[in-house]
Amino acid sequence: MRIQLLDNITGKWAMQWIIIWFICGVIALSAGFWLTTDHTTLDWFYLAVSFIGLVCVVSLSFRKNVMGNGFGMGATAGEVIVQATSGAVGLMLAPLFNFFTHVYGIFYWSKHTDPDGDMIPKSASKAVWLITAAFIIIGLALFPTINDLLASYGYAVVEDDSSLFLGFISFFWINVIAFVLSITAQAAMILRYSFNWWLWIIVNFVWLIVNLMSGNYIFAIQTMVYQVNAFIGLYEWHRSEQG
Repeated sequence: MRIQLLDNITGKWAMQWIIIWFICGVIALSAGFWLTTDHTTLDWFYLAVSFIGLVCVVSLSFRKNVMGNGFGMGATAGEVIVQATSGAVGLMLAPLFNFFTHVYGIFYWSKHTDPDGDMIPKSASKAVWLITAAFIIIGLALFPTINDLLASYGYAVVEDDSSLFLGFISFFWINVIAFVLSITAQAAMILRYSFNWWLWIIVNFVWLIVNLMSGNYIFAIQTMVYQVNAFIGLYEWHRSEQG
């Protein structure tokens, strides 16, 4: 189904849209930085990394290989530095994984481009859907055990403090689900499958609800900025995909 407004945003209005979206993202991130941090050197560094991340995700949604994967490598490398400096070694695992996927992606995407140099997405077969579902199920089943093992060495990816969301949903499992889905979405993105954006939309929706219920309104705004980009990426990739 074609939607004229989205056709314009991903077509003749693309540059104007990217600039407006980026400015909104900068405002959201800057507000979060100013209101929720102590403005330390590490905080400033992470803010800069976040700005790089904005360039990365909007470039990925518009299928730009060098900008998307190149800035993705920069953003994830910066996040690894931030987590390592703050002593959160376990939290380095996801950005490390993402870094190497972007390294692979910058070469893989270059082999599958259209005449304009943009990456050509592909649709998923039933086998890919089954493999993806199996990966998510296995990931959810194994993650607590792996996380406990890492925690025994002081490298927990997700801390389990027994806190509850809405009084009965474990925050630990919310984090686990978001983590496993985000890793799956990242892999699907690098492999050029358009459905990756559906997974990102689910992940962003989970974090949006949690941030709103927790009163973290700045982070909720940031999540909405990324969510808007995810919907644009979903439309752009599906419109451009090949079988």
